[in-house]
Amino acid sequence: MNQQWIFGIDGGGTSTRLRVEGLARELLYQAEGPSLNPRSVGWNGSRKTLEGLFSAMYEKTGLDTDNCMSGFAGVAGIDRSEDTGTMRSIIRDAAELGPDTNVEVRNDSIPALAGAFGELRGILLIAGTGSIAVGADGAGRIIRSGGWGHILGDEGSAYWVGLRALNAATRFHDRRSPQTDLLGRALAYFGEKEPFSLIPAVYEPFDKSKIAAFARIVAEERDRGDEVAEQIFKDASEELALLVISVATRLGEAQAGGRIAFAGGFLANNERLWHDTEARILAVLPRHRIVLPEADAANGACLLALINAGQKSRN
Repeated sequence: MNQQWIFGIDGGGTSTRLRVEGLARELLYQAEGPSLNPRSVGWNGSRKTLEGLFSAMYEKTGLDTDNCMSGFAGVAGIDRSEDTGTMRSIIRDAAELGPDTNVEVRNDSIPALAGAFGELRGILLIAGTGSIAVGADGAGRIIRSGGWGHILGDEGSAYWVGLRALNAATRFHDRRSPQTDLLGRALAYFGEKEPFSLIPAVYEPFDKSKIAAFARIVAEERDRGDEVAEQIFKDASEELALLVISVATRLGEAQAGGRIAFAGGFLANNERLWHDTEARILAVLPRHRIVLPEADAANGACLLALINAGQKSRN
């Protein structure tokens, strides 16, 4: 097929989405595959995911590799220049692209920001399995807060809430913290009968997504009036608000008006957490307003790929 095209990749922590568009932003193809995060699946796992996605895309669309004008990939766990270079090479190989085709790789929060606002301007809070806030001032300055991963950070995320709840459950068992039904719910969730069985259930093998999914149970207990679960969610809203406030402050926009968008399944599917986080943010940033994202990260990646293609054509 003799059509010029671009592609965008949203490589989140649990899945990868490939979106292919023509130069007029018409959708040509989209598909989803396994995680691309090299911190989770390794570089060989990243390569396998990309090869599968691009192979299926070429087979179904008949697009020519020579007509690819640009590509942009946002990948979780990618921040260092060495990592972006490695991922760029893997993408080129998987997509069978020549050395002259522009391919840019950034942290997955960047295309999510572009998709949310249709430009690199504004502040985006993402709370899913992990958490991060990223903002841009429209003049090329990009600031992020959070995104440190499940060991160093991810405060306010589904994983963080799930882990805090499991910690509260074990502390209650030891009589080191207030009574909570989270212990019984944790045992039922992991299919165990006695508390110490939680040790192998959690550690062998360790599954971050399973701990994150436990946050749904914590939300149920909060709604039933469990005070420990209620406090965990209050703390989560405070942590998420701090991510946004720190970005606005570092951008020099704490006293100015601006747009803030929320994204991520954990935040989007927890109405109380959404409203509590919004209230905490606006109490400190009263001139800002919360808006819904215009589009997703895969769409944002294509937007950035198109911008790069235009810049290349002018050079």
